[in-house]
Amino acid sequence: MKTVLKGLLLAATAATPTHVLAQDVGQQDAVESDNVIVVTARKREESLQTIPVAVSVFGEDLIDDANISGLEQISDFTPGFQLQSAFGRDADRPVIRGTSNILISEGKVGFFIDGVPFVGASTALDLENYRRVEVIKGPQSAVFGRGTLSGAINYVSKQPDDELTVDFELTAATHDDYDIFGRVAGPIGDGLSGFVSGKYNSFGGDYTNSVTGNSLGQETLTISAGLNYQSEGFEASVIYLRTEDDDDHYAIGLQDSSFNNVFTAGSRGYFQGEVELREPIGLNTDELIEPGLNRKANRFIATATAELGDSGYTATALFGYTDITERTGTDQTFNDQTALFISSPFVCANFIPDCAFGVSPFNTDSEIERTAISAELRFASPQDKAIRVEIGGFFFDDKTNGTDYGRKQTEFGFDSISETDVTTNLAAFGSIEFDVTDRLTIGGELRIAREEIGTRPGASYRLGDLFAGVADPDRIIAGDGAVRNATFKSVLPRITVDYQANDNLLVYAKYSEGNSPGGFNSTDAPTTTFGEESLKNYEVGIKSEPLDGLRINLAGFFIDYSDQVLTSTFTTGAGGVNSFSDNIGDTEIYGLELDASWRVTDFLTLSGTYAYIDAEVTNGVSTDQAILLGGTTGTGTVADPNNPGATLVTTDGCTNPAAILDAGQVLGDGTLTTGPTPCATFADVSGQAPPLVSKHQATFSAALDVPVGDSGWDVFARGDLIYRSSFFAQIHNLAETGDSTKANFSLGVRKDNLSLRFWVKNAFQDKTPRGILRYVDFSAPTLNGVRQRAFAITPPERRQFGVTLSGSF
Repeated sequence: MKTVLKGLLLAATAATPTHVLAQDVGQQDAVESDNVIVVTARKREESLQTIPVAVSVFGEDLIDDANISGLEQISDFTPGFQLQSAFGRDADRPVIRGTSNILISEGKVGFFIDGVPFVGASTALDLENYRRVEVIKGPQSAVFGRGTLSGAINYVSKQPDDELTVDFELTAATHDDYDIFGRVAGPIGDGLSGFVSGKYNSFGGDYTNSVTGNSLGQETLTISAGLNYQSEGFEASVIYLRTEDDDDHYAIGLQDSSFNNVFTAGSRGYFQGEVELREPIGLNTDELIEPGLNRKANRFIATATAELGDSGYTATALFGYTDITERTGTDQTFNDQTALFISSPFVCANFIPDCAFGVSPFNTDSEIERTAISAELRFASPQDKAIRVEIGGFFFDDKTNGTDYGRKQTEFGFDSISETDVTTNLAAFGSIEFDVTDRLTIGGELRIAREEIGTRPGASYRLGDLFAGVADPDRIIAGDGAVRNATFKSVLPRITVDYQANDNLLVYAKYSEGNSPGGFNSTDAPTTTFGEESLKNYEVGIKSEPLDGLRINLAGFFIDYSDQVLTSTFTTGAGGVNSFSDNIGDTEIYGLELDASWRVTDFLTLSGTYAYIDAEVTNGVSTDQAILLGGTTGTGTVADPNNPGATLVTTDGCTNPAAILDAGQVLGDGTLTTGPTPCATFADVSGQAPPLVSKHQATFSAALDVPVGDSGWDVFARGDLIYRSSFFAQIHNLAETGDSTKANFSLGVRKDNLSLRFWVKNAFQDKTPRGILRYVDFSAPTLNGVRQRAFAITPPERRQFGVTLSGSF
């Protein structure tokens, strides 16, 4: 079946255009021009139903009615998009169309506000200041640029106009969840308008830390202000956004090694089956300076568009500036046990430099400072001509460095300051569209980019400045890292063909490419660098409205994904465990996305989505797979790097995938080798499914809106059923989350712009973990000479009841 589907996709690419998937959106999005929904998925305003881009759109009314409070819940309603905030609001793990990752988020899915790159984790963004959120699927490198290997998410701001408006929203919910939002917008002078808004959210948390007895909650303050100026042929806006996040340690629990049920005979042990959260959650937050997340961010976003005389040509400029200071305090054992590696005070005192016996290095406090600047300038020809052209340039500069905050003396000595990361991206881009007929359009886009990345050693510090009473206060502690540089060049095209068969049917085909530049691991990792990822996306589909009030959109795609990056673990020189990124190989992804809605009557609307993602590694290797299957205790040989043709004897099994085990050695499952056996055989992960990818996603929604006589009041109700099939923790395809089914309901009344809504989320208490991370059990004894596996489980959000009052005047 895969061969047939691939053939159909490739054949259709030669003859048809791109696709738009859309959720129902609010009236404010629909009234812009005769109920035409406007999107900016190509950085210009276009009709949702005719733009050749796959995009799911969430307007204000849908966000309110479905009780969507953030990006993770938007992913619930978007076919082909998954997001797990597995480590609080500091490490999003977005996955679009099966292009999975483990610990990193930047590089595969890009985030934007009004087309300007958004730097940092986006799950803390409030939604009240945005007119809509656009989830744009497939490679967007040609248009949005860096960091959009598999898709982009664009927040479109609400701009003030020439009428004074006051908006407010108040929410109170169980688990001590409270929201207060207010916004005032209106005219200031001739052509000038502005707004100011503020939001405060306090969430007490739905899980408790058993060590301290405190809830694990979150708190956010957001202040935003902006100006908009319009005159004939010119429009400009500037927005300032200040966010302050003060979160407790994120809720996470460890399924420890005692539950492991496979590969315990000759390897480090693993769990096969559906993981479970092992309550109570216990975290050593009392050993941290400031547990959780404390983040302050300032952002400036500016956009301007000018008509160039009466020529019909336009110039558009985009600018963004971000300044983030972020402190985190994390118990990296993920349980209430203290991870210590040096068990003898004698060893500590006599053999480990600067050792502080009994002080764990896994209770970490750290701080980073990050600044980023982006700028874009583009010129476009008249959009009402048969041939339309656009050209432009892009600049991006990003720097992240550690500070001396939280430096400690542990059993491994004095902490150093983490290294500095720098990134600079320069790009030129262009596009051309040609209306072959009034129904057939062919378009091409191209971006040529150069990205330079580098690391620099962290800052040094004088020991006496941070540690009082030390024997040698003038001693200098050098920073982590080294001077490293790499350059990645790319040429990324997108070709589309769209055919408007009739007023109610659009057929499309598209070919596009995406990339994510490589990067650096820590200097003691098995591989200190990882290479660039790239993919080729073939997409076909239809957007149809066969009957009045009925919309059925269907898209199919095939992705050829090269050099996919996942993470593996290694033992550090100090005896700890760390992660590093590595290119595991190539993956093929077949997918189908369905979006349908039916306005059954004036009062009842039904809608649903479905996504099928079949992702499989076609050519890949994993050191961890070799260790798991090949074991850790066998005797064998490896090539001597210093003497060509000679070999060295090893006794650590397949921890070195280049080893060849002797006959009679114990493998991971307890069986014995019957002859010389290359460990490379066990490293092969071909045929495995990538982690964090559900094969099936589906939603079904029913919305009812009934007027109450002639009173002007409406009674409305909504129900949402959200399904996500199980996904694996890692490439081994053993530990998985299990299927998830959530149900949300709301009931309320509204009149004009005033609304009162009662709601419940996760009404039937689905207990499927939100996230799962293959980890290590630091408190357990080693098994077969290696630390045993464990699994960090991010628990689901518990059932929550709430009430929301909102209005606009």
